Amino acid sequence: MKKFTFTALLSIFLLSAGTLFAQDGIKAKQPAAVTQDQAEIVTPETFQDYAANNIGKEVEITGMVIHVCKHSGKQMFIIGEDPDKRVKISASEAISVFMPELEGSTIAVKGIIEPIEEEELPESEKANQDADHTNYYHVPQYAISCLTLRTLEE
Repeated sequence: MKKFTFTALLSIFLLSAGTLFAQDGIKAKQPAAVTQDQAEIVTPETFQDYAANNIGKEVEITGMVIHVCKHSGKQMFIIGEDPDKRVKISASEAISVFMPELEGSTIAVKGIIEPIEEEELPESEKANQDADHTNYYHVPQYAISCLTLRTLEE
């Protein structure tokens, strides 16, 4: 009876171990497409045009920090080759604050594209706008919610 019990337990153990190894083999054969998409690399010069059609997607961008908000540290701006094309980088849960020492440094940021909410003009200012200037400066703008940040050079 002891031999029978021992043999039965040994058989159950081997069968269950074989099932575990078989499941590991199935997981290894799944396609790599199941993993998260790679971040698209953009430049500050092309960011606004790219962002218009890719809200919510992950991007990577490199540029020089020209301003860090001194009051809250929750936003900063970077530029590339063209100083007129700047990109707003917002703090997120992953990186909650930017250090003022980043100003002047070249950084690489990976983050999610998000629209910048347009501020509503007070009625008193709307009354003073003529038809030629309504929405002239209010084109959709986009920012990056920072997930990772690394300094490349200072």
